[in-house]
Order: sequence, then C-alpha cells, then structure tokens
Amino acid sequence: MQGTTDEERLAIALVMKRLGTTMDEIGWNKRLCDLDATEVTALIEEVLEGYSAEMSRIAAGGEVPF
Repeated sequence: MQGTTDEERLAIALVMKRLGTTMDEIGWNKRLCDLDATEVTALIEEVLEGYSAEMSRIAAGGEVPF
C-alpha cells in the first residue's frame, strides 16, 4: 500500500499474528501455489477481518482524523 498511515501500518503488523495462527493450521511448509481454495479463502478472511478489527480498535482509542 502506498502512503499508508501509522495506524494502517500498526494494524498490518497486528494482523500478522492472526495470519500466523492460520498458517500454523495450514502448515508452513506449503507453498502458496499448493494451497487449495479453502486455505486461500481462510487466509484472505483472516487478513480482511483482522485488519478491519484492528483499525476499529485503533480508531476507538484515538481522535477522528477528519
């Protein structure tokens, strides 16, 4: 992402833990091209849900930037 804010970078860093947990379930030895549709979907859902949750949590703790 170009021009990310500090809050966005923090949310990305925090979502990595969730993504790591999902990768533990899938298996770290699998290459991306070897994942099936269910596994790819699980990774995408973790990223989207995690990012949204972290951005909401961060926003709730600070002032509105507009």
